[in-house]
Amino acid sequence: MISTTRKKLGAALIAATAVFGGLQVAAIAPAQAAPIVSPLRTAQPGLGDLQSKLRLALNTGADRGARANELEAGDAGLAILDQVGGVMNSVPSLRWALAGPVNQNGDTLTANLQVTVDGYGTFPNIELSWREIDGTWKLTREAECSVAYYAGLGCSL
Repeated sequence: MISTTRKKLGAALIAATAVFGGLQVAAIAPAQAAPIVSPLRTAQPGLGDLQSKLRLALNTGADRGARANELEAGDAGLAILDQVGGVMNSVPSLRWALAGPVNQNGDTLTANLQVTVDGYGTFPNIELSWREIDGTWKLTREAECSVAYYAGLGCSL
């Protein structure tokens, strides 16, 4: 026994076919939702990007405003990085590079700083961190102090 609802549905389908003259309607796939991207989250920079940011921050000859923009502490962080840059520039054979992996935990990234000095070899890695602030990844004050420590300088958080 066919229910009344089914009979009505069948009749409606027949009527629709008659009205549209047997027009075939293609099935439309359901729309795919776009991935949700937080407007406050900036894409994770790669190792080369972080190295460029650190190189600028440590470059005592670069524009101070541009350097401060790379630091969580802003202008207040420049004094210690000026001292670190001076120490690094006083050792002609000192070379440094960032090494991966770049790890992200929420709004914080980490990567390793490798320092090599001729005659002494490569020193143990120094973990540095960057924090996303207002859409920009900035070297943390803690990272500034880590670099200062290895340069033989004092630093306060």
